[in-house]
This record gives sequence, C-alpha cells and structure tokens, in this order.
Amino acid sequence: MSIAKAVKKASDSIDKISCWLVVLAMGGMVFFTSIQIIARVFFKALSWSEEVTRYLLVWSTFIGAGCVYKRGGHINVTFIQDLFKGSSKKFVQMFVHLLCAAFFAIAVYFGIKYMGRQGSQLSAALRIPMNLMYMAIPIGCAIMLLHSINALFEVLDELREENNTT
Repeated sequence: MSIAKAVKKASDSIDKISCWLVVLAMGGMVFFTSIQIIARVFFKALSWSEEVTRYLLVWSTFIGAGCVYKRGGHINVTFIQDLFKGSSKKFVQMFVHLLCAAFFAIAVYFGIKYMGRQGSQLSAALRIPMNLMYMAIPIGCAIMLLHSINALFEVLDELREENNTT
C-alpha cells in the first residue's frame, strides 16, 4: 500500500471518529446546560456543569476544526490561487497545504509543551488535571496536520492525472 493511500485511509477513519466525537460533545453540551437550567430553577445550581460544558466546547472546537478542514470548509482567501490556471494553480494549492501543514506541526509541538507545563494544575470544580483539557490543542492540530498531508497527496494525484491525460 502506498503512503498516499495509507494517509488517505487514516485521514478518512480519523475524520469519521472525529465527527462522531463532535456530535457527542455538542449533545453533551446541550444536555449539561439543560440540566444546569433545570437544577438552577427548581433546585440548587450545579457547581460543575459550566466547567464540563466549557471543556466540551474546547474539545469540540479543536476536533471539529479538523472535520471542517477535511471538507475545505474553513474560510479562505483564494484571490491569489484564482490568478493561476491549470497545473500552476495545483502548485499554488500544494504550497498552501504545505504552509498549513507547517503551521499545524508547529502548533502540535507548542501545544504539547504548553500541555506539559499545565500538568500540575487542577480544574476548579471537577478537580481534573488541566493538561487533559490542553491536550485538545495538539490532538486537534495533529488531526488537521494529517488532513493537510492527505490534501497535499490529493492535489499531487490530480496533477499526475492531469499530466497523464495530456
């Protein structure tokens, strides 16, 4: 199996899992917020529900960003790419994906460093290690790194097919 096929398979599998995790996290946010509202109105406010909702939001943001990147759904400025036609446009797209991959790799590196620095800190209400929350940064960026490498291979394949047909 070629590297491109392995990367595509990994990217597709991670994307499916990520999308389900985002749906679960969003459902959890709705559930815990609803429970908090009911508890506040009829009983006593829960001290931990706001924290759970906030952490679910953080995780769904970083994991969801990978799902959106995979589908090309992030906002982008394409006026420079639109100046090019044919294979030169493909080279510009490859350059963009390489820049994204470099950014994601740097974010993974510094996300891991930041996560390590926060290891001894505990959350206020739940008393869980904060590095579990900061772990969303390197994991989310690693997912986007994988998707950007997959997108790079896809553009390379399109370029190869374009050259084979001419």
